[in-house]
This record gives sequence, C-alpha cells and structure tokens, in this order.
Amino acid sequence: MLVKPNLISARRPEEAVTTHPLILKGVLEFLIDLGTKPFVGDSPAFSSFKRVVRVTGVEDVCTELKVPCVPLDDPVEVNGEIFQKIKISRKVLEADKVVNLPKLKTHSQMVMTLGVKNTFGCVVGLEKSSWHMRAKNYDDFANLLIDIHRIVSPILTILDGVEGMEGNGPTNGKKRFFGVVGVSRNAFALDEAVCRALGVDHFVYTVKHSRKRKLVPDYETVGHFQASIELPSTVSTLDRLSRTFSRFFVKYPRIDTGKCVKCRLCEERCPASAIDISSQRIDYQKCIRCYVCHEVCPHDAIKLVRNFLR
Repeated sequence: MLVKPNLISARRPEEAVTTHPLILKGVLEFLIDLGTKPFVGDSPAFSSFKRVVRVTGVEDVCTELKVPCVPLDDPVEVNGEIFQKIKISRKVLEADKVVNLPKLKTHSQMVMTLGVKNTFGCVVGLEKSSWHMRAKNYDDFANLLIDIHRIVSPILTILDGVEGMEGNGPTNGKKRFFGVVGVSRNAFALDEAVCRALGVDHFVYTVKHSRKRKLVPDYETVGHFQASIELPSTVSTLDRLSRTFSRFFVKYPRIDTGKCVKCRLCEERCPASAIDISSQRIDYQKCIRCYVCHEVCPHDAIKLVRNFLR
C-alpha cells in the first residue's frame, strides 16, 4: 500500500510546506495496526528525494516504523480521459492501494492545492515541468490534474490542515493555523467541502472542473470547519469582470535581484525556458505564468507583480 504525502521540496516541518511527519506517523501506525504493509513514496519536483525526506522528517518516521521510503520513479505511459501519454510511476500503478496525504495550502497557479492536486506528485520527476507547457492553459492544467487523480485513484485522502499556508503558496506563502484534518474516500468531495468552508470554491480550478465533469458525489460533512483564507495575489478580484479588462491586472514573475543568489533552480525548472539568471531577466514573450519559478525558489526571490509593472 502506497502512502503518498506532499513532499514538494526540502523544507522543515514547521514551515508548513509539506505533510507534517506526525500526521504521516499516525496514518502509518493505523495502517500497520490493520495488518497492511505500507510504503511511503513521492517524486519531489525541486530537490533530490533523499534530501527531501531527510529535511521534512519523513525519513525519521519511516526508519522508526520500519516502513520503506522510496522515490516514485520508473515511468509508465498511461492515458487519462482527456490527456494521453502521462508518465506515472510504476510503483504507483502496481501498488494495491494508495492513501493520499495532501497539505492544505494555496497555490499561485491553481489557487489551492489539496487532495486532487497532490497526486500530481505521482508523475515522474521533470515530466511535471513539461506538462506545464503541454497544458499551459489553467483550465487544461486543472483537467490534467483530474485525469491523473483518477488514474491514481486513492482509496482514502487525509488532508493535513492543522497548519497550512495562505497567500502566495505552495512554498513561499504565509504559514497559518487552520486546526483541521479532513478525511474522505473521495478527494473530489473533500476538496469541494474544504474550499466551500473557506469560501473560495468558485475560484479553485480543480473544483470547478471536477463539478463540470460530474465527479463530485453527493456527500455530507461530519464536524464543523469554517475559516477565511488569503488567496494568492495572482487571483484577481476582477476575475468576475471581462477578460479584456482583467488582463491588465495579471501578475507575472519578477526576479528580486537583492534576494537572488543565482542558484539557477528557477532557470532549470522553467518549462518555457524564459529565465536567464546570468542577466537576472525573464523573457515575458515566453513566460506562460505557470509560476513554477516562484514555487521552486528557496530564497523567495521571485516576486509576482502586475502586468503593467513588469
């Protein structure tokens, strides 16, 4: 049984970027008590697997519980309902069951990252970046995420929302205490319920498109959770107005030369090859506003600015 946490990058548990190791430990102990043989896996987008599991505390938990901890590699091409030739790790496809452990966070491109978005980590390595080019429209990318989630088909999704992130997540936002753990056999239902409780369901692309595709089942919530959340600055309050007007308020990445240490991670991960760190410039004719550069920067040196401020 694969347990798939959110291990996006090598960040400490107290930063609220990744699934907290205590949540992971509780889930693993529960599964072991049931007599299952779980293993933990992910394919981090921005650092080596060994470093990520060490820094996030996942390695310590797996060592203590004698649970295998493996990178999700060895890609196999599979087809979704809308998108084809998606390279999913063989370890995911051959696992008898998958348990999904997302983190409650905002996301500068998709607005929120919850259960459905978390299974994007089952796509192997740098294939993630290539998909930002192949599905560069936000609506297309949301449908890609839905296709991937349906392929992975986790039997249970457990959302770590004790501490999460608001603002310009998923890695450089503001840590926020939400005090919630969400559990559902259906991540489409869980994501919608959480987004409705936060009052943002009409903004979140994966929620909107899962509704259009009639993938959100009837459900009831047990317990009470309601909160506000600061959305990414990329979400315009003018989204409900005409696209012709709101396009002038679109945000683009800009390099903060005072913070940039020229590690080149953004340049290496940019799917559009739009960044030149030697000159610390971004080619906005190439930029597709996927915000991967902002997501991967370990120094918060990529700022998101209005179109007319570029």
